[in-house]
Amino acid sequence: MATTAAPNVILSKRATLLHATGKHADLYGKGAEFPVDPSNESVYELIPKEYVAPPKNARHRSLYANQARGEHNSGRKQAASMGPAKVQVNDTSDFLKKGDGLKKIVSVRPSRPDRTVRKAPVPKEKEDPIPPSKKDFVKQNALDNINSMARKNEKAVPCYTAKKDYGRAPDYLKRRNTELKEREFHQAQAMAETKSSRGAHDGIVQLPDEERAKILDGLQANWMKLNSDYQRLSLTVDTVPKISRKVNMEQQLKQYEELIERFSHTNIHVNFNALYN
Repeated sequence: MATTAAPNVILSKRATLLHATGKHADLYGKGAEFPVDPSNESVYELIPKEYVAPPKNARHRSLYANQARGEHNSGRKQAASMGPAKVQVNDTSDFLKKGDGLKKIVSVRPSRPDRTVRKAPVPKEKEDPIPPSKKDFVKQNALDNINSMARKNEKAVPCYTAKKDYGRAPDYLKRRNTELKEREFHQAQAMAETKSSRGAHDGIVQLPDEERAKILDGLQANWMKLNSDYQRLSLTVDTVPKISRKVNMEQQLKQYEELIERFSHTNIHVNFNALYN
């Protein structure tokens, strides 16, 4: 390879031809010191150039990086889960003995028995001390509680069992019962009058009280007489006549009781048509 002075440049045949014809404007890059050959036929490419790294821009660093790093590592311990990678092993002669491990340090406050009770302050120069009292406050408090009246709690629930009318029927219920009885009495009286008016046309006549009383007295007298005879019967009923007599008397007593119950009512009506038909 031939060398020349600095201004002289050895070009390839194609570059020399283009330079001679004046068609070399596109071969020189903007600001380039030597022609740009797309085929790399320039002799300048034979000498390797030292690579110059482009300058780097300033790296972005957050303002809160240190704070975030501290919060991320807070509460974490190194080798907390698996332990350290290598553990220093003690010698066999220096084995662990009782009480050699980590001991919990307990903070014990010093005992000051002289400060358990505070003493009375020192009286001032012009202040006379209060003389001690001989009054028995415990006894006086007990007497005051015994002689005092019990306080009435305004918010307490009233005791309804202590009322004067407790367990008695209210007045409005008494009025209702009186009105109901009067209404029933009037209704029964009206029904009796209606029946008596109808009975006069149908042959039904109300039995007078005097006659009803006479019949009732006669029935009661017959029942008493028959009952006395029944009580005189022998206790042993071992024959057929005795059995039939006892059964007959029992039936008559039952019949008398039913008639007495019927004639005990005040309103008794008699159907004369049924008697004569």
